[in-house]
Amino acid sequence: MNIIRYVVLSTVFAFSQISLATQDGLKIMQDVKYRDQGLDRFSDVELVQTMSDGFVRSRSLKMYEKEFGDERKGLLYFTAPSNTAGTGLLMYSYAEKENKDDDQWLYLPALRKVKRIATNSKEGPFLGTDFSFADIERMRLSDYQYQIKKTEGSVSVIEAKTESGLENPRTGYSKRIVHIDTEKNIILKDEIYRQGRLIKVFEVVELKKVDGFWTVLEAKMDNLVDGGNTRLIRKNTQYNQELKDGLFNQRTLRKGLD
Repeated sequence: MNIIRYVVLSTVFAFSQISLATQDGLKIMQDVKYRDQGLDRFSDVELVQTMSDGFVRSRSLKMYEKEFGDERKGLLYFTAPSNTAGTGLLMYSYAEKENKDDDQWLYLPALRKVKRIATNSKEGPFLGTDFSFADIERMRLSDYQYQIKKTEGSVSVIEAKTESGLENPRTGYSKRIVHIDTEKNIILKDEIYRQGRLIKVFEVVELKKVDGFWTVLEAKMDNLVDGGNTRLIRKNTQYNQELKDGLFNQRTLRKGLD
């Protein structure tokens, strides 16, 4: 009887530890998603893509984001090179309690048309880079279940897996191993899996406090399937600029920035 009791207690303890790790993992991810980034923010951004054959191409854009309560709106507007200038992406991130897919609209000046990005198309590459449309969207906590795998100092490593173990229809990913600085509430590294295979690795290269807010100045996405990588370099970041609500609409995509 003592042996049976020991086995039962050990099993209960093990499950309680897993449950606690899951709850703590979700809490850390919530802290990351909802960390204070001011009411709005602006950055000049450069996307530098290095192909597997060594060819390098660069794109410049302006990035605007603004908080609307539990929601967030973002606008990416490309300024260079000439064959990309005028391209824009509008993003609406809704409150998770609404259980509603976030929206993205892409404007291509050559077509003079705004196109909504379908949820099942967000795993596709963002303008040919190693980032997908889902990668540049605000994270959806409900996409995965979270469990802390280990903690070293202020960095926690969390396994994020879909409930079914299959690919999430929005991101196209089945698992992620996320390294988080729990003091700054920032993802430092994200190992991304599809069908059990490590396909991409996101990593922060430079991190600095700007206007009192921790800001990723440079990050890199390595493509382990096709080779190459894309660097995202943020410059001239400014917070709390009192951006107008009217900036974040489809009219801005069509007409451009004033």
